[in-house]
Amino acid sequence: MTRRFDPAPLATELVDELLDLARRAPSAGFSQGAHFLTLEGESLRQFWELTGAGEWFSKRQPGVLAAPLIVLPLADPSAYTARFTERDKAGHGLEVAANWEVPFWLTDTAMAVQNLLLLADERGLGALYFGIFRNARQLLDTLGVPAHVLQVGAVALGHRAADDGPSGSPVTRRRRPPADVIHHHHW
Repeated sequence: MTRRFDPAPLATELVDELLDLARRAPSAGFSQGAHFLTLEGESLRQFWELTGAGEWFSKRQPGVLAAPLIVLPLADPSAYTARFTERDKAGHGLEVAANWEVPFWLTDTAMAVQNLLLLADERGLGALYFGIFRNARQLLDTLGVPAHVLQVGAVALGHRAADDGPSGSPVTRRRRPPADVIHHHHW
C-alpha cells in the first residue's frame, strides 16, 4: 500500500482502462452491481473534508493527500435482488436483500477493488485502500449516488512518490504463520 504519492495527475484513459479491467471480478449471477466513482478536483476536496480523512491523514500520513485521484468503490444491492428474480435465478428467496447470508454485492465489489490494487501495482502505480469512517452517506448524497447504493471504502490512486517505502502495520506487525490461519478438516 502506498502512503506517499506524487501529485502528478493520471491520464483519464489509463484510469478508465484500469477500472474497466477491475470490474471484471466475479459477480454473483453476473449481477454486475459494482460501480466506481472517481474523485478529482472539487469532488476530491469534498471527499477529504466531509469524511474527515483529510484531517486524519494530514496528522499521520500526509503523503496520501497528494494522491491525484480517489476511487470510491460502490455496491448496488438492487442489482443482485433484481437479478435473482429472473427465471434462471429465482426460487432461492434472494430477491430480498435480507435473505442473503453473505451480501455478495459487498463481496463482489471488494474483489473488484482487489483487482484494481493488483492492476495498479502491475502498472507501476501506487494505491492505498482505506475505510471511510465519517459522513460517508453525506458524501455520497453530495456526489449524487442513489440512496440504496453502499460505499465499500476508498482507493487513493496515483504515481508513487520517489521516497515512498514500506510503512504502516506490515512494518510493525508480523504476518501470522500459515498454521494459525490454514485449517484442514476442522478448525
